[in-house]
Amino acid sequence: MTKHGRRILLKTRGFLGRSVAVFAGTVMLLTNVPAVNADNADKRDRITESAEKVCQWQRDKMGISQDESIFSGDFLQNAGIGSSDWLAIGISRFGFEEDYEAYLTALSQRVKALSDTDNATEWQRCAITASAMGGDPADLGGIDLVKGGVYGRDENNSVGKQGLNGWIFALLTLDTMGYKTSEGAEFDRERILDEIVSSQNTDGGFSLSKGESDIDITAMALQAIAPYYNDFSRDDVRKSVDKAVEYLSGKQDSSGTFGSAEADSQVVIALCSLGIDPEADSRFVKNADLLTALLSYQNSDGGFSHEKGGDSDELATGQALCALAAQKRFELTMRRIYDMREELSVLQREKLDGINGRLSDISDEESAEKALKLFNDLDCDERTYVRYGAELENAAEKYSLTLSDRAFTVELAQTDHGNGCVYSIEKTEIYKGKKGFTKSDRNKLEALRKNGVTSGDCTATAVLLVHAKADESLSDRDKIISELEEMNAKANELYSEISDLNSIISCELYPVDSVGKDKKELLEKTAERIKKLPEGERKKVTSADEIIKEAEDKNVTVYVISAAAVLCAVGVFTVVRKKGKKCVR
Repeated sequence: MTKHGRRILLKTRGFLGRSVAVFAGTVMLLTNVPAVNADNADKRDRITESAEKVCQWQRDKMGISQDESIFSGDFLQNAGIGSSDWLAIGISRFGFEEDYEAYLTALSQRVKALSDTDNATEWQRCAITASAMGGDPADLGGIDLVKGGVYGRDENNSVGKQGLNGWIFALLTLDTMGYKTSEGAEFDRERILDEIVSSQNTDGGFSLSKGESDIDITAMALQAIAPYYNDFSRDDVRKSVDKAVEYLSGKQDSSGTFGSAEADSQVVIALCSLGIDPEADSRFVKNADLLTALLSYQNSDGGFSHEKGGDSDELATGQALCALAAQKRFELTMRRIYDMREELSVLQREKLDGINGRLSDISDEESAEKALKLFNDLDCDERTYVRYGAELENAAEKYSLTLSDRAFTVELAQTDHGNGCVYSIEKTEIYKGKKGFTKSDRNKLEALRKNGVTSGDCTATAVLLVHAKADESLSDRDKIISELEEMNAKANELYSEISDLNSIISCELYPVDSVGKDKKELLEKTAERIKKLPEGERKKVTSADEIIKEAEDKNVTVYVISAAAVLCAVGVFTVVRKKGKKCVR
């Protein structure tokens, strides 16, 4: 993998073979699109099989059964952290049966701490993850992640402060649901798109900051600008995409890989976002195709390794699962992996397959005019999923036809709020979720009653509370809800107290053995607060024992000095008095 990777055209594959027969006549009027053949079906099976192995790998790591959700226990504690989020997004974009509400609840706990960071990509990744879980990142627990991560920033705290990644994920965040930006915002779609395109190196690649082109960053840049390829008012975007695709093709080695699971994953996502088939496009088949190369990094335990032969790695596995979801969605003419809006309908998907068929078969002026009319009749959203925009542009130039110049940067800004859509690919329906307070939930509640609530139970109690509120058939529902609300409040109180103490210690009292006299009062108060914590919670406070000991030692020292001073004063007084008496004599 390239040095930045861990920090952070076209072949139609028809949907017709899996579509509803009633629409077949409509599609036949448009074009004869080939049905899915047995070979394609086998490839789809290997994608699903590989994804299911990933889920089993994660379950094995957690030591849980098939009946338990991956989104539980320790996994929820890492919500809002890179590697866990990518795995969660990959699971969501397949629509596997998991507790998305639980992950969303855990994420909402995590984002409370985002006000302490000016790291734009933290806000943006959490926003994308929230949308993938079916939430609204513009209002997650009262926090607007879209505003905080994108358009609410100014030049002093720029979206691009960390490098190109910030611009890339800013655009991906806006396009998860088609979010608008506020009027007069420093960072709107036009500005962000301009920044990305203008950052391209002369070799066609992109880099995190000015320097040598990087495969992963180039692929990510393509993921962000892909929806704008068919915007004929932005010739610069199409040229940029074409150059970047050429750059990536040249970097693929003879075995089909880009050198790591993460790099292969990012390129697969980029190509699928552009409507390019990683399995069949000749530019990305070098003895083996790119998808096959990616799958070669999957170990027998189901996880993916960074390098071939290495141990399974959470980041590599999470990004690979996202790539598999992207490939699956590409083949079924579904929304891109980072487009979380309501899934394209069967009719929309068949219409797009038909139009793509027409566009790929332009042979004369008449067929060009018919293809152009079909394209112009699409709304902006659908236009972003047309896979043969380049062919259409060439035909328009050849036959002097007029292309629409409607700006996608304007038309894709559609909403201020919106919940992402979790769609089950297997069941071909919106995932309805697991509602109710389960036996496992009851067991967790009993454990909390028995062992008491700790600062580490903020997420657990919040998730149980969500489940209890959703289960109207729950016996003693009001009592359980009230009890969980108290537990959650106590957990959050402990967590806040420990966080505050750690902040004071790191900023004001560290190193402890060098605390001066001017911090004596603060040291004593901090020690007293630590003593009031339950014994198990004290261990979570940095240098708790040292703080208490230092406070006691300073008190002893002060006492001794004070006592010595008193004795000294008494002695002086006695001497003076005696001297005075002698003088009188």
